[in-house]
Amino acid sequence: MTLFVKKFMTEQYRHHVLMVCVLVWVLSQVSVAFAGEPSVQKDAGFGLGTDVRSIERDPNQETYSPLTERSFPDFSPKGLIVGKLTVLPSLGVSSVYSDNLFATSTGEEDDLAIVISPAVSIRTLKDRHFFGVTLESEIVRYVDHTDEDKINLNANSGGYFEIKHDLLMPWTVSYSKNHQDRANNLSRVFTKDPLEISTVAFEGGVSYKPNRVGLKLLGRHVRKYFEDGTSLLDPTMEVIRSDANFNTNEIELETGYEFTANHVAFLRGVLGKTSYDKGIYDDGAAVFTTRFRDSKNTSVLVGVVTNYKGLISSDIGIGYAHVDFENATLSDVENIAIDATIDWNITKLSTLGLDVTRSILQDNEIIQGIVQTQGTLSLDHELRRKLILSASGTYINRDFEGISREDDLYRLGLGFLYRPSPYYNVRGEYIYSTQDSTFVGNEFSRNLLMLRLTGHY
Repeated sequence: MTLFVKKFMTEQYRHHVLMVCVLVWVLSQVSVAFAGEPSVQKDAGFGLGTDVRSIERDPNQETYSPLTERSFPDFSPKGLIVGKLTVLPSLGVSSVYSDNLFATSTGEEDDLAIVISPAVSIRTLKDRHFFGVTLESEIVRYVDHTDEDKINLNANSGGYFEIKHDLLMPWTVSYSKNHQDRANNLSRVFTKDPLEISTVAFEGGVSYKPNRVGLKLLGRHVRKYFEDGTSLLDPTMEVIRSDANFNTNEIELETGYEFTANHVAFLRGVLGKTSYDKGIYDDGAAVFTTRFRDSKNTSVLVGVVTNYKGLISSDIGIGYAHVDFENATLSDVENIAIDATIDWNITKLSTLGLDVTRSILQDNEIIQGIVQTQGTLSLDHELRRKLILSASGTYINRDFEGISREDDLYRLGLGFLYRPSPYYNVRGEYIYSTQDSTFVGNEFSRNLLMLRLTGHY
């Protein structure tokens, strides 16, 4: 007994016992949360390749990636080796303060939320057939506005089958149950409880690259559900959101040509169809109409993916997007499509990033399409190996088709990441948001403060 107590008190053994307990707790929470739920849109993010860059600039390859993507053994989770699997459990505890919880221009209300975030990631060790799965839960509890309490769930799995060296079959499966941020409610008709949105997604296909020329064919299915509720201002009034439940089926074809090392030109086309379960809901008559928003969706992007000597990495695509509504009373929407990401390592310790997108969206209460243009400029600097400072600025423009409405959202953020140990890190963030709109009552300003402690193994 004495020997057992001494062994338990050793630091290494305590870490193993602690993380095993966390893993068991996470799995039990996720299994309870998924009981009775349909068994996804969150990218699984499982690496199907590595970022290969030239080694001419500096022999230290850790400086080749953007700062936030670098991994250092001294600060990386060790994980538990179980057979041919690596298990990476984590548990985060956050406090989040908002001075304008409902993102309104009048009657602003503030509150503090405590967020518990258990998660576990399981991945195969090096193998011809890669597989990974991640389970995450987010339990949010408010001090005053307890109606805003919620539990978010995300589960995603992905990988590939290696038929032969140059022929892969990638796939992903995901499920999410999240809640809409009050600031993202474009209709400004708030439900008493946060709007629940569930998504199931499947994707799979073939990737073939025998030489400089590559070809990829993917099939994709997305199913999204919206929860109905009651009005925040009048609990006797129903707020119907389920008329936005839809299925989307898409085929994506991409061809690429590596014209020089680490420089690939690509052409990508997507053809899909979106079908809604119900017609548009008429609030006045309290019925679902026979007016559906079913559409055919087309997009084409041409661009280039580059990695230049560890200095600049980019993925830039420009093209055309079109939404063709089957109902003649709805106007089709078309616009220039943009999907561009650029990371520039301006020094070994600083990365400047730029993300620009333009796409066509649809919202639950906005019948016509929305052309959204978004740009984010970010700067990450490694002040010390253990401390990273970050700053970012985002601009979002939403142009509503068929109506005279336009929204402009501006967001500024400051943050830090302190990682003194492979077993935990501390992250802090401040975000200021302000929105201007031609739609009366849609303007707001908001300050958010977040502090998170994350333990992992």
